[in-house]
Amino acid sequence: MRSDEELNMAVHRESEAGPGEGRAGSDAFGKRLGELLVERNDVSAADIEKTLRIQESVGGRLGALLVRTGAISEDLLLRRLAEQQGARYLRGADELPDSLDVYQFMSESPIKLDWFLDNAVLMWRQGEDLHCIARDIQDRALLATLDYFHPGEPVTFCLAVNHQIDRLIEFVRKEQAIESLYSGENARQLREMAEEAPIIELVNNLLSQAVDAAASDVHVEPGEDHFTVRMRVDGVLHTRLTQPVERFPAVASRIKLISGIDIAERRLPQDGRISTRISGRELDIRVSTVPGAFGESIVLRMLAKERDELVLDNLGMAPDHLALFRSWFQTSNGIVLVTGPTGSGKSTTLAAALQEIDDGIKKIITVEDPVEHQMPSITQIQTHAEIGFTFARALRAILRQDPDVIMIGEIRDLETAEIAIRSAMTGHIVLSTVHTNDALSSFTRLIDMGVEPFLVAAPVRGVQAQRLVRRTCGRCARPADPPPRLREQLGRLPPELLGDRWVEARGCDACRHTGYSGRTGIYELVPVSGELQDLIVGGARLGDLRRLAQTQGHRTLLQDGLIKASHGHTTLEEVTRLTLEE
Repeated sequence: MRSDEELNMAVHRESEAGPGEGRAGSDAFGKRLGELLVERNDVSAADIEKTLRIQESVGGRLGALLVRTGAISEDLLLRRLAEQQGARYLRGADELPDSLDVYQFMSESPIKLDWFLDNAVLMWRQGEDLHCIARDIQDRALLATLDYFHPGEPVTFCLAVNHQIDRLIEFVRKEQAIESLYSGENARQLREMAEEAPIIELVNNLLSQAVDAAASDVHVEPGEDHFTVRMRVDGVLHTRLTQPVERFPAVASRIKLISGIDIAERRLPQDGRISTRISGRELDIRVSTVPGAFGESIVLRMLAKERDELVLDNLGMAPDHLALFRSWFQTSNGIVLVTGPTGSGKSTTLAAALQEIDDGIKKIITVEDPVEHQMPSITQIQTHAEIGFTFARALRAILRQDPDVIMIGEIRDLETAEIAIRSAMTGHIVLSTVHTNDALSSFTRLIDMGVEPFLVAAPVRGVQAQRLVRRTCGRCARPADPPPRLREQLGRLPPELLGDRWVEARGCDACRHTGYSGRTGIYELVPVSGELQDLIVGGARLGDLRRLAQTQGHRTLLQDGLIKASHGHTTLEEVTRLTLEE
């Protein structure tokens, strides 16, 4: 590698050369930018003159100033610069280079990696050709550096939008940071173990098994003599692998390595993320590590990027429930609450609702911890409590972003609840979740947080409670008769909603002998009527609220589950397991 002093001298010499004397002087590529833009009717001559006067006062390049003043878009500027300078414009994400290829080339280049990062320059080799992305491909220092370290090698210069350049640079910085973690002997040994072929194959195989089994989570749990891998399929954990504990450090290191977690830190909880393609499916995998008595417990949450169930019609709601739920968020303001325990599908329901609300003319912002379902046309914000960026702080900020619809991942405290209520009362639709066992308990939960009863009653449009029950396997389910004790319950339900296809689970190879395959939802929906508002404001007990809901014909979770079981979608045992409190 050449010394810094030699490099600086070469750059200085090249900097003194006039345009056109270096590798890509501007005169070699035709007209001036302003002339080209006016000729193509992209801007007026008056816009150019105005921007040139600004340039005389503050400096800077003409193209950048035109974008900053709103005369042209960044996309149009880059297209014209590519024509003017004979460069390639990498317009779409699919045209950009592979991030790892960029990092590997730059880390092995005779040019220092820090120079690339400081100057926002990206390079890679495609076949035998060198390619380079820079914000200013005519910068003399850039041209001099490339001539010095790659003499005689032709370079294909490329242009890209700033946010794409920033994304690639951020990836390179992260890879550089991860590389620096391996300076210690212990970290080097962990990395070597994590990169052994058998360990790579084992971890890849576990992830493939999880995808093929439609697992929602993978649990890697170390014990005293062995470690166990369990997968949660349809809400139930199944043991898939047991290995000697001696192999656990290598497996844990491999998972941490590919998820960007500090490979040498084993005393503190950590979170990471993997974006990958497995068995033909694009996945986001959230990784969580927590130190335990025999090592770190590792949980991988499997989240498919493209999910068919993110449509309200696919969530298993009965037609009357679906129509009622849709009516709540078709108003101009108010709060819609979805309740249930962890893993009951609340986030999926809200994501499906947002997909339906997103009509292209509403500003939708979510505040989540973490962001589970990525939705391209919706602004999604990740909270970071460790630096003070809480739900409440994020909500105060986004109210200045002129939203029409706000989704709050969870109402956890009084401050968040009050901001959500205030937002709903000032013309916003607010969707959120609360951890309660049934729909009506959400009102008492908010009051227990410290919200005044009249503020709870006024803005809430409706509350939905839900659970996920396992679907019976279509291949091995067998007909069954409902027990006589259910006659009273069934007699309270509308006959037109009940079916006569009761089944029981058996088990076969197709469902891995569980008797079930997939899950569907059971729901309890309670709209806030005038009578219900009066009871809430008057401080009525939960029992009084439930009695009013019954007189108004609202089904409980158990009753909706019985309807699903009567159509053969699930079994009585499964419904009973999840609604035992009723």
